[in-house]
Amino acid sequence: MTSTGRFHHVMPGEHVYEDVLFFGFSPKETLDAVKTFEPRDDDVFIVTYPKAGTTWMQEIVWLLAHNGNMEEAKRKPVYMRSPFLEFKDDRLNEVGLDLAANMESPRVIKSHLPAKLMPKTLFNRPCKVIILFRNPKDVCVSYYHFYQSSSSFGDFHGSWEKFLQMFLEGHVDHGSWFDFTSSWWPHRGRENVKLVFYEDMKKDALSSVRELAEFLGKSELDESRLREITRHCSFDEMKENPMTNHLDVYSIDSQVSPLLRKGTVGDWKRLFTVRQNDVFDGLLHAKLSEMNIPFTYSLD
Repeated sequence: MTSTGRFHHVMPGEHVYEDVLFFGFSPKETLDAVKTFEPRDDDVFIVTYPKAGTTWMQEIVWLLAHNGNMEEAKRKPVYMRSPFLEFKDDRLNEVGLDLAANMESPRVIKSHLPAKLMPKTLFNRPCKVIILFRNPKDVCVSYYHFYQSSSSFGDFHGSWEKFLQMFLEGHVDHGSWFDFTSSWWPHRGRENVKLVFYEDMKKDALSSVRELAEFLGKSELDESRLREITRHCSFDEMKENPMTNHLDVYSIDSQVSPLLRKGTVGDWKRLFTVRQNDVFDGLLHAKLSEMNIPFTYSLD
């Protein structure tokens, strides 16, 4: 549940919707409309908490769903090919619900919503759902840098310690990581749902791409095409690719921190103190220990 009133930082348009904190780019009327959004049978939904590797997964899945169509991928930004369902930015002309409604199938749709706020008929349809989890300490550090660089969050200038406390109490856009994670973990066993760990993708990207292709039923994609997709979606390639690096997005100051910053595993060790790590571990145990989610915190 989102904590309010204890923190001075306020996001533009900040509001609480069903106990989840949102910035102004996910207004109430949009969140209401998401619930009645009708999935198509061949849709692919990518659900992640912010800063869990979303753009990476979007690019991979979009290319797999569209048979490795590199030409189209190089012409249109990923956020226009794979709409952010609950996002509404009229200035950028990026309105997720409108983009999705007007898009030809197969659609690849991104969301950071907890399960309870997703379209009501999502699990009544045979559409695919890919859940991407990343270890929460790296998520928190990445989110901290993103908060500093994006005006969408109100140009946060607070300390790492202050942001960590905000994160632990769910006082960040899209609310509590703990609530998001606990809402999606029980769905991992469904036939049309695939749970992927970011760290597994980092360990062996090609194997992860193969598994995703199999899950999506893309048996027509041969090994050379899967390797091509994997190369195209490497962090270094995506960081330099104007269709994936978001350098054109007005609200992100890449001089402070680009959207694609490091993409590593274990970066949390640079910022967490021993005490902060102990506090984080204690809360993680209290909230999620019964789920036994096998997070990986280092690849050393």
